Amino acid sequence: MSQPVRIGLIGCGGISRTHVRGMLSLGAEEIRVVATCDVEQSLAEERARDAGAEVALTDWRAVVERKDVDAVDICLPHDLHAEVAIAAAQQGKHIFVEKPIATTLEDGWAMVRAARDANVVLMTAFVERFEAENWRTKQLLDEGWLGTPVLAQVDHLQNVFIPPGHWARERNRLGGGAIASAGCHRIDLLRWFIGEVEWVSAETFYNPDRMEGEIAGVVNMQFTTGAIANLSINWMSPYRAFYRKLWLEGTEGCIHNWNGLHIFSRKKPEWSEGFVTLEVEPVDPFAAELRHFVECIREGKEPLTSGEEAVRTQAVAIAANESEQTGCRVRPADLLARAMEEIS
Repeated sequence: MSQPVRIGLIGCGGISRTHVRGMLSLGAEEIRVVATCDVEQSLAEERARDAGAEVALTDWRAVVERKDVDAVDICLPHDLHAEVAIAAAQQGKHIFVEKPIATTLEDGWAMVRAARDANVVLMTAFVERFEAENWRTKQLLDEGWLGTPVLAQVDHLQNVFIPPGHWARERNRLGGGAIASAGCHRIDLLRWFIGEVEWVSAETFYNPDRMEGEIAGVVNMQFTTGAIANLSINWMSPYRAFYRKLWLEGTEGCIHNWNGLHIFSRKKPEWSEGFVTLEVEPVDPFAAELRHFVECIREGKEPLTSGEEAVRTQAVAIAANESEQTGCRVRPADLLARAMEEIS
């Protein structure tokens, strides 16, 4: 029987609660939190109680140096991801890091290189790839029921209130605004469904009373396949607390997730008369992604949401920010090549 992966949880804010819930649902035979860490001792102690950890620390360096820690789970402000992840890799620790991987492509690629040099797993928490409806959609695409993807539309609507003085109000610490921070989930999903993004253009809306970065945006993407997509994100939505739409059309069919997952396909008689609702067994996506992380450590596999995947997703988000600033279309691959050259 394999030993559990021993985790050091670094950063004990809101999202860490969900990570701990996922770990507990897997059970102690799969994953076990041995230490928690936050600059606020009370938060570190609270999360230690939640996770059943015996050690609560305030210095992340003490976590990555521990001999009884196999991997770190980084839930820190975005601008701190790179320093901690690189130090963890150098100590031989596997790395599970919240999205976005970093605030700059240079930092993201440095994390990828550090993990490769140390031969450790680097996985980013792009949890939407592990949601049941999205997993089923990917399967249907791969099986060809929609034909070749042509057009995708995705939304992310949420009412996010960031308290005054919170780090996420600062553009540099967040890595941009709503697009880079949460829109990256939807961008990553589209890359998984369709492929690499060739061109990006964007328009944004700012509300300085809420945050420095854009609080709403529309991102248009053209993929290397020729397919096109649109992402709309609004972090000050007055109606819905949290809502995400997907509409994906191909040459032979289409699929959407309004009140369940629904498909139309000319390639299957029972799906060709109108939209058919698909049965999708619910899963806990946070537990599913952590299970995948454990499997990758034990089996030496590349994660589905690897560091390199995360950097390529972030290149699209950063290209969107550059587009809205310059008024021009931007090629994400050019930004990534520039970043890789900077740290070579």
